[in-house]
Amino acid sequence: MTARTCRIRQALGEIEPCPESACPFWEEGGALLDAGCELERRGIDLDRPDLAAYLDGLRRELELARDASERQAARRVFAELVPPELSGR
Repeated sequence: MTARTCRIRQALGEIEPCPESACPFWEEGGALLDAGCELERRGIDLDRPDLAAYLDGLRRELELARDASERQAARRVFAELVPPELSGR
């Protein structure tokens, strides 16, 4: 199995292995869905350095969130980036 590369970091000119389940944008999957990157699954343009920089900062905020309310606040910011037809809102 080939290791994945983090597409956010790649857009920023860095090669870093995808942290998979350690990343807040990772979805574990379920009965109908394989595990994978939520950003890729939603079709977000990860080749744009400006958007990648924003998402990288948001990822770090999520990783540093001290409690559920901080994680929810950061996830709300992420949800605002996603078109309603993809986010289920």
